[in-house]
Amino acid sequence: MAPSCTDDEFIALYRDLQSSSAVAKRLGIATRNVQARKVRIENKYGVILPQFDTRPAYAKGAVSHGNAVYSLTVEDGVVLIGSDFHVWPGERTTMQRAFISFAAKLRPVAVIANGDVFDGATVSRWPSIGWEHKPTVKQELEAVGDFLGDVVKASGKAKRLWLLGNHDARFESRIAANAPEFAGVKGVHLRDHFDQWIPAWRCDINDDVVVKHRGVGGEHADWNNVVKSGKTFITGHDHRAGVVPYHDYTGVRWGVRCGYMAESPQASQFVNYLEASAPNWHPAFVVLTFHKGRLLWPELVNRHEDGIVQFRGELIKV
Repeated sequence: MAPSCTDDEFIALYRDLQSSSAVAKRLGIATRNVQARKVRIENKYGVILPQFDTRPAYAKGAVSHGNAVYSLTVEDGVVLIGSDFHVWPGERTTMQRAFISFAAKLRPVAVIANGDVFDGATVSRWPSIGWEHKPTVKQELEAVGDFLGDVVKASGKAKRLWLLGNHDARFESRIAANAPEFAGVKGVHLRDHFDQWIPAWRCDINDDVVVKHRGVGGEHADWNNVVKSGKTFITGHDHRAGVVPYHDYTGVRWGVRCGYMAESPQASQFVNYLEASAPNWHPAFVVLTFHKGRLLWPELVNRHEDGIVQFRGELIKV
């Protein structure tokens, strides 16, 4: 690499051109050298350098039922699903960093934020405990915007859906309850602040997979969701992670729990109202792979330890 090109200059140039070959041509060096430095810089600084996406769009979708349901058709490709991000200002968690990294590496045709990206700590119906410090709504919105902005950069042409969760709903529920006269004013809905994401309550994929923030509850929610719906059913909400197969005369389908994206139940968002207990929660997110329109066995990306996730038998630093 030309010594006159600093890391900051390289990052700025790559973000402008979004192509290893274009950067190589501008600097007068081999493309493979640019690609190698791109990887080193992404690992060193924890950034994603966006690559111009020349793929055709393999995912098609449409909204229905008053924009409540988004129907997605996927023939071949990956759908990345994360839930319960509970983004707060400050350092990103292992799973949040991993989600951005996998959005770039797996080149998904769709990315689904399956609820509770926004935490809404100060607009909760639960009273504050011991004058604990919580970020303001403005601070949370800025942190969510920064995080989702990096997901957008990493995911290229992928369709991006945000399925509303109960924490997300706190934002406009507080406004509707206390200032109903503001109905219809731009900004009172959470979706007004994130126009690069398609809002919905539910996403149906190929008419046999349902993605929704929450379904039935309980210890065997994954199993019950599959049995009651007759479809593969993917949920978040309870911060559990797992893949439960169900086979009958129609074939196999799965109940999938997405996990959550914090480091532990002792994170600031949870520790006080949990009274420092240790619930059965799992940091994880979901990878769905479709081949000729058929869903393969759903996979999980799990947190192994701080800064390291596990996927397909490999430990990956993020």
